Amino acid sequence: MLKERIETAQAWYGALYTLAEIRRNVAKTLPRHIGLMRDAVFEPIEKYREPIPDHALRKYDEADQSGLFSKFWVATPTYYEQRQVDPWIVGEIEGAKLCAVIAQWDV
Repeated sequence: MLKERIETAQAWYGALYTLAEIRRNVAKTLPRHIGLMRDAVFEPIEKYREPIPDHALRKYDEADQSGLFSKFWVATPTYYEQRQVDPWIVGEIEGAKLCAVIAQWDV
């Protein structure tokens, strides 16, 4: 069953990543600044307080209804703790330590 979830997620969402890989990819969206460390903050989507655009919410809803994911995160690029723009919605596959990028906005 897990293998089927992984294969289906890859077919629908493309490459799958670990949370550490997602963190690096999200951080790379920020330009380099001397003296500032690029990173990403993850929040469960239920606790995310900023507005999420309709197109991203539709993609999230489809992913949630697919039953492939056990948890959804909003990953926001940061310099240290200072949040920037371009959040990502990430779905974590149940039983695997792999995630799919569901949506991005402000890109």
